[in-house]
Amino acid sequence: MGKLDLETIAATLTGLGQVRVQGDACIRGKSPRVTCRRCQEVCPVKGVDLGNDRPGIKDCQRCGLCAVACPVGALEDPERTHSFFLARGRESIVATGKALFACNRGLADHRRDGWIMASCLGAVAPEVILALAVRGQVGFRYLPEECAGCTWGDKGERLFRSSFAWAQQALGAMGLPGERLIRGGDLKPAPAHGGATGRAGGPVPAVMGRREFFRSLVCKIKIPGVEITPLSQSPQAVNARSRALILQQALEEARPAGGYPATARLPLATLKVTGPCYLCNICSRLCPAGALELEEGELRFNPSRCNHCGLCLAVCPQHSLAWGEDLPLETMAAGATCTLAIATEHRCASCGETFQAGATAMECLRCTLSRELPGVAARRSGA
Repeated sequence: MGKLDLETIAATLTGLGQVRVQGDACIRGKSPRVTCRRCQEVCPVKGVDLGNDRPGIKDCQRCGLCAVACPVGALEDPERTHSFFLARGRESIVATGKALFACNRGLADHRRDGWIMASCLGAVAPEVILALAVRGQVGFRYLPEECAGCTWGDKGERLFRSSFAWAQQALGAMGLPGERLIRGGDLKPAPAHGGATGRAGGPVPAVMGRREFFRSLVCKIKIPGVEITPLSQSPQAVNARSRALILQQALEEARPAGGYPATARLPLATLKVTGPCYLCNICSRLCPAGALELEEGELRFNPSRCNHCGLCLAVCPQHSLAWGEDLPLETMAAGATCTLAIATEHRCASCGETFQAGATAMECLRCTLSRELPGVAARRSGA
């Protein structure tokens, strides 16, 4: 029997062979009406199986694209989470004034000092890009010819360009300078000026990923400039992984003293009611982010919590929910709630009974369902 290498054992213990799947978080399991396939569509190796209405990984090369495509965080790279990129970028900004990202496949190991390495540029979420740009300059070593020669290139490049463009638009709406976001092939890391390390020119400390943690623990390897961040199970720490929260905190951090202008809009759609709402509580009960609440006869929407998964649109029995215009920045930054529907008394145009529903309802729910169900309508006509 051969001698086992402790570093190999440590790497095995981390479970880093593929992305982590949290099946209960996937909205496909909430209702048969949900047809979301974003993770499957973005996977460059066709490695996501949705046969059981929940994501299963049959082939994974750790590109991280599915973790960005999934709006509810059902898939996650355990070593390169959104929180990891955010913390690593902020530390780099403190030390050098900028956070520079590069693709693992584009730089040789000896040239990676000063870069935040990602498996693919598309694996950096747009909310993380914006949150970092609020504090300093964010750059990406982006060469289209390298993407063209990569097996992940087409889907990875498209997702990166989409995220970068969204962050640019949001940055402009916030009134921050556009040069906070840059990309190109001639970017160079800047030397540390102190701050994060306490000495000029020193290494930028990194948040330790799971692989580095186990290697340090098992092999007793001391990694210069790396600090072990203790794990926390508090609700706040769990919520910190939410991209919606990352976005809301970034908007709040950059908020002017007098608030954002009323005309300033974030490139994210608000939610609106376009048809009869019977305040049935289905959308609010199933919302995975808690962005919808039914209280005191009112359906309320908190856009700062919304992850835009579209579950509410799919499960509404009346198909009365739809995406609307872009969200006001001030509403998002303040975490304000808006009212979508208020229960008022109506008289049914078909049966004459009184009922409670939103403003546009003309029939009671019983008559509406009877008219929409073919079997009931046929029995009525036969009678």
